[in-house]
Amino acid sequence: MKKLLLFCLVGGLFMACQAPKPETASEAKKLDKKALREYIIAMEDTLAMAYREKDIDLFSKFYSKNAVTYGEGRDQLFGKRDILNHFRHSIVEDSTHSFNFKYTTIDVFATGKDMAVESGRWAEMDSSGAEIEHGFYMVVFQEVDGRLVSVRDMWNSAKSE
Repeated sequence: MKKLLLFCLVGGLFMACQAPKPETASEAKKLDKKALREYIIAMEDTLAMAYREKDIDLFSKFYSKNAVTYGEGRDQLFGKRDILNHFRHSIVEDSTHSFNFKYTTIDVFATGKDMAVESGRWAEMDSSGAEIEHGFYMVVFQEVDGRLVSVRDMWNSAKSE
């Protein structure tokens, strides 16, 4: 009887430790990368509009609560509140920038629907549309409350020294 019980326990343990079903892999294959790329491009367009219109509410939709942003020439900003305070300060105090930005997505990498990484090029334009400055960026998006938001972003300026 003890041997039968031991056999059943070992057999049950063996069955419980089976490899995960391949459904997760097939779900990842169902990811519509074109739609994801278009969604991220629309988010970048919205971010550019937030800068142009100096709209803090629109700007806030881009970032998660615990986002971290790494910008050139300043300390990183931790959390949505710090990021929004920096944006608020920039649009009120900074007269050296046009706040007319254009974002161009270069690549979007994703293996699932809950996380994506975008790399791209940004450019600041003057009122005539001529480029003043440009650089590159990378954003890590994560799904929060059913939509992708930035959890990390990093950018640099390609301005020659």
